[in-house]
Amino acid sequence: MTTEEVVRKAIQSYKSGDAETVSSLLHDEIRYCIHANAETGPYCADCCGTNAFWETIGRIQADWSIDDYRLTDIIVSGERAATQIGVTITSRHTGATRETELALFWTVKDGCVVELHEYHDTAAAARAKG
Repeated sequence: MTTEEVVRKAIQSYKSGDAETVSSLLHDEIRYCIHANAETGPYCADCCGTNAFWETIGRIQADWSIDDYRLTDIIVSGERAATQIGVTITSRHTGATRETELALFWTVKDGCVVELHEYHDTAAAARAKG
């Protein structure tokens, strides 16, 4: 699969809740970083490996229902891709729903995601959690 095919399949599989397919697209030693302001983004992460990836996702999903996850833009250059993701989230604590945007930067080698950097609109998330 090309870089674009891997990224699109990962996004669609995540959106549909297909963890098995997402896992099949991740390198065993994936580096996953969530870059956010620590005061408003308690989900900051810099971890390696699929177990750590899923632990991080689990922490997010414990607080948030991800109601919609949609690819709005993708730019691909060789093994690297940049994506913009529109997300509708609902706080499991308050029930407040918000729209936000994510920027994800991917590195794909041999059909597997080896590195993923994720940037959040932490101010929107803080307002929704509030």
